Amino acid sequence: MKIVDEIREEHRLINRVAGSLFRWAARGSEHPDAAGDLDDLVRFLRVYVHGFHHHREEVLFKALVEHGEVPGDHGPLVILTQEHEGVPPVLDELASAGACAGSESAAKRLAAEIWLHLDKEETVLLPEAERRLIDGGIRELEGPPASEEVEAARVLGLALVRRLPPMDDPNLIRGDGCIPCPAFGDTCHGIETEWWSDWEMEHHRGLDEG
Repeated sequence: MKIVDEIREEHRLINRVAGSLFRWAARGSEHPDAAGDLDDLVRFLRVYVHGFHHHREEVLFKALVEHGEVPGDHGPLVILTQEHEGVPPVLDELASAGACAGSESAAKRLAAEIWLHLDKEETVLLPEAERRLIDGGIRELEGPPASEEVEAARVLGLALVRRLPPMDDPNLIRGDGCIPCPAFGDTCHGIETEWWSDWEMEHHRGLDEG
């Protein structure tokens, strides 16, 4: 499905720019280029990630509710939407503080949140979404196209990756599935409980046993 493939491609760039954000924080706010680099990172995250990418994903969310027999008022879609909504306040915090010592911890926190969010979407949302939409009769789905501003932000992201080579957070544990999610067992009980029907549970159990 085209939109799912496009979202996966967007994830690859976002994942790398999150590594550039972490590089910025690790390099330190006293670096002579810190202020300009932070401005560019915030611009990419505000325009490309929150202003464009998240809206395209939410088209997918809506289609899953309408055609994929997925609940929109509890479970993974609520968690992912809340995480989308949590990005602008952190960006505002970074933009307001500028390149100062306090920004470094906020930047590291945001990079980690982006990585963990992407892991959930790549290993839980997208594999389930494509199958469910096809089963629901939806073989193609159109998301909002990229404007000139968004395309400029994408090019900026590529430049940031070259300027600030991505680095990983050595203290962050990433993983597949629902278990690494902080909401698992609290406000969300995992995709099997929240989404799967009795038939799907039996089907997947049979695949595992086979």
